[in-house]
Amino acid sequence: MFRTLRSVYDSRIVLGLLIIAFPKILIWVIALLVAHTQPAYSVPVWSDELSLWHEVLSFSHKGLDFGYYTINELVPTYLSFGTHGFGTVSVYALFAKQFGWEIFSIPSANIFFLQIAYALFLLLVLPTTKQLIHIFLFSVSFIPLILFCSTSMSELLNYSVILVYFGLLYRYFKQGWKLLFAALAIFCVWISFIRIIYIVLFLPVLFKRKTEFQLDRKFFFHLLLWFISGVILFVLNGLFVSPYPDSFLNELFSSAGIGPFISCFALHFFHNVVNFISPLSENLIQVLERYFIIFIMIYSLLKSNILHHKTKKIEFDYFVVFLILILFVLINIAAYDVFDWRDYRVLAPVLFGCILFLIINEKHFISTSSIIINVCVVNVLIFSPSVVESFKANRFAKPVENKLLSEIRYDNQATSKFDNTIVLNHFTANEVLNIPAGIGVTYCENLSDKLKSRFIFSDKEIKLSTYRMINSNKYGYLYKKEVKKTINY
Repeated sequence: MFRTLRSVYDSRIVLGLLIIAFPKILIWVIALLVAHTQPAYSVPVWSDELSLWHEVLSFSHKGLDFGYYTINELVPTYLSFGTHGFGTVSVYALFAKQFGWEIFSIPSANIFFLQIAYALFLLLVLPTTKQLIHIFLFSVSFIPLILFCSTSMSELLNYSVILVYFGLLYRYFKQGWKLLFAALAIFCVWISFIRIIYIVLFLPVLFKRKTEFQLDRKFFFHLLLWFISGVILFVLNGLFVSPYPDSFLNELFSSAGIGPFISCFALHFFHNVVNFISPLSENLIQVLERYFIIFIMIYSLLKSNILHHKTKKIEFDYFVVFLILILFVLINIAAYDVFDWRDYRVLAPVLFGCILFLIINEKHFISTSSIIINVCVVNVLIFSPSVVESFKANRFAKPVENKLLSEIRYDNQATSKFDNTIVLNHFTANEVLNIPAGIGVTYCENLSDKLKSRFIFSDKEIKLSTYRMINSNKYGYLYKKEVKKTINY
């Protein structure tokens, strides 16, 4: 008997260690299969990756004294963080301070965060051998995780915080400790600065207190407090984020009057609903993820028994999954965008966490069906060369060295953050990765004398009265703002 117990215990330890090690294994396998190289050579390529990488470089080297990261020089109310805000950048900056910051550091940081998250999740949940097998099989076959693991996007950080959240939520529902309630509250506030929509994740805690489903006056009072807190966090977060001029919310709040506001919202909502359910709106990988979410959402709603009006007991685990998914989908459709991987990036980590939550709560049908669905989608990915190429393109090639940009010097005596900012009209790795730490990067298609930044780097020669060319090479032209001197008589 003791030998059997020890064997089971040992197998759980081995499976747990395998799950914790799997992110590292995955990135090596992807790099070797796709690019025939080591993952250390995976560099930022897309604009989001490049801006995030350079912000972390500046923040980790210069503290808060770095130039603006903006679009069209639209600056935040406070500080100089870009459209990512300071939450995400701060987490990576902590990693950079500890381990240094190289062009391949974001994938390394992502793997580090995900491994810590898996370890915390397993310690909080203490899953059985069967659950560990299901967690492993689901994780290694989840396509969004596979696609983004070798990128320099912040996706794996989001998977990490979702893992920790569901681990805390599971333990709180099992034991109902006030300390866990406080931990969940603090954690949800913190991760809302990584992605503001995560403030939704505190709602399930309000529905269940002392391990029971309760819908009473106390609940509605707490719900009001949560709503007020959410508004405050949204406003507070916005004070430190550079405006994104092409966003729907920017367009909506720029509407001239109630009529145009309602019309803008209705058209956007309808367009997003169509995109979300249409099989032709995007490539097949994105469409399948949306249908996967719809399937889990409807199944969880039906299994929760929340539609029954009589005495049937609420299946709270399913209700939590339905509540989280429906709110994330509705907010994404109402306030954000459903195209070009945007909804995919926001919803995939939450879907991942919801499935794991059902797995650890012994929902065997979901466990098995989700793994089968994942395997089917893996086969789709194998026959989707355009998707694979879009994630692979230029990612494993070292960027060109541009000495013209690397010779720019950070000004310790700057009177304005614009003095340590450069404008680019061509936002690629060959430019951004060569700009020194502390020099903020703003993107602007229309270069004019109205710009405030000290430097401009253009891929074409331009004629401006307030800027003079100080150097050029085969990659572009570097300009510096002329400082007008005043003469005192």
